[in-house]
Amino acid sequence: MPTTQYLLLFAVNLAFILTNLYGWILKWYYRPKAYNAHFHELFPAQRSVGVLYLMQIMELPYLLQVGDADALLYVNAFAVLFFSLQMLVMCHGYFFAAGHSSCNCMLDKKGYWLFLPGAIVLVPLLLQAVGIISMPGSYRPWAFAAVSVVFAAYFVLSVRMALRIGQAVRRANEDIYADSDDFPVRFAQYIQWLPTCICVLMAINFYADNAIVKAVRDVIFTGMNIWFCIFTLNPWRQPYAAPSERTARPVTDDEPETAPAAGNFRLTDERFEQLSEKLDLLLTKERIFTEQHITSDTLTARLGTNATYLSEVIRRSGYQSFYDMICQHRVRHAISLITARPDERLLVIAEQCGFSSPASMTKAFKQLGKQSPSAYRQRG
Repeated sequence: MPTTQYLLLFAVNLAFILTNLYGWILKWYYRPKAYNAHFHELFPAQRSVGVLYLMQIMELPYLLQVGDADALLYVNAFAVLFFSLQMLVMCHGYFFAAGHSSCNCMLDKKGYWLFLPGAIVLVPLLLQAVGIISMPGSYRPWAFAAVSVVFAAYFVLSVRMALRIGQAVRRANEDIYADSDDFPVRFAQYIQWLPTCICVLMAINFYADNAIVKAVRDVIFTGMNIWFCIFTLNPWRQPYAAPSERTARPVTDDEPETAPAAGNFRLTDERFEQLSEKLDLLLTKERIFTEQHITSDTLTARLGTNATYLSEVIRRSGYQSFYDMICQHRVRHAISLITARPDERLLVIAEQCGFSSPASMTKAFKQLGKQSPSAYRQRG
């Protein structure tokens, strides 16, 4: 290998390892003052991210033998197996283990067994790369086959995790927000398929089995590491106030829990009727759904109840969620306006119905199985 190419590959891999080590220090030991005691509440997977950074020290055998075929096979196998799996651990910790943030666990004990197949495949490749053992030349096809089998299982898990994240995000959104543009967890929607995409990228790198491709991967991930480090050190971050520290909204429904009226209902029939009538008045007379950016907190305050009772009233009234209820009323109102004023711009109609944009209105129509607003306009 030419000296210039060797030095370039060495420098790229060294930068990748060093930025990961710096990221590990930040994720394990740095705590933004703006978040105070709420850090683990907001970043439940912080330690898992740190472990992912620290794991990249396993690339040292390749750094010491840049361009070596055995070292390249080992380091690419390590990336495609352990990087993909640790991404699953991070997603599990962030989205589904928040309630256990106090213990800061990365994964339950059963989950650790997922690392075993990858370790079994990887250990011989590591020993071969550092020269402790010498396997016959025909070992490479078998190594590719073994890595492929384990990777296929991890890839299936990444797809299942992405689908699970999507379901969790939709449930959280629909319980609180009435407009898809208002969803604060849109970040989660964007990264929903990130573990799967990284699995694909690592697989391309592994099957290419090329030092230049490996260097390109290192450059991409070094850039990502630098961005994450800057984001972590963000000095303009605003102080965080927990919900309990914010101004309390007016709530008058502080009655004690009652025995279920039917099934799992908490409200008595009498209390349900009272809240149901008030809700119907707000929807049909005051048209509260036309207020842009309305949330369940707004409706809870207007009804003088709490989130648990509001959710029960909504479901006992035949709606699937707060989002579904507001969406249905907005769409019905939009249809009536389009029919009455076919020449009105859709932007105006969307705003008058409470939607943040015509695109949000169109999305709501489709979610309810309706034709698009434009189709209703053409029908006259």
